[in-house]
Amino acid sequence: MTNKPLCFFALTALGILGLLSNAIAQVDCMSKPALHERFSVSAGLVQQNEMSLEWKRCAEGTTWQAETDSCQGTPLHIGQNAALDHFSGNEEGWRLPSIQELYSLLDSTCADKTELHALFPDLKHSDFAQNADFWSATADQKLTNMYYYLDFVTYKLDFHSEGYSLAVRAVREN
Repeated sequence: MTNKPLCFFALTALGILGLLSNAIAQVDCMSKPALHERFSVSAGLVQQNEMSLEWKRCAEGTTWQAETDSCQGTPLHIGQNAALDHFSGNEEGWRLPSIQELYSLLDSTCADKTELHALFPDLKHSDFAQNADFWSATADQKLTNMYYYLDFVTYKLDFHSEGYSLAVRAVREN
């Protein structure tokens, strides 16, 4: 009986990974193009070229500091509903990304920590030393009030209840 939740989780995770593999432009990690061909960096923003997405380089709660090429402040850790509310009424198009969009950052960098840190210097923040869990807007299809998140330290894809506090990264269409 104790294996049923683990089995359910494994099947759910495999299902979402299946969706991700079909939805994301694949990068050949053995001969991937240079970072500047896949992403364009402009101050506090990153353009993900193949996905036509623009990301904030700093987690919500922190701000871009051009002088130091870094993020200052403390990352905001909030529940999933609060994360969605955080962007409501936003006239600049910023929103909570889908799990596919979040995962595309790992796929587009071949999960290379050096590249991820170059694009998103906030991942070096002490709050993210053990894990860097970022909410997505993607709900689990079978479990009510469970939403997917991605850990940018361990690369773990998982889901959690909407009241659990995680970090938030903003994205918008480019």
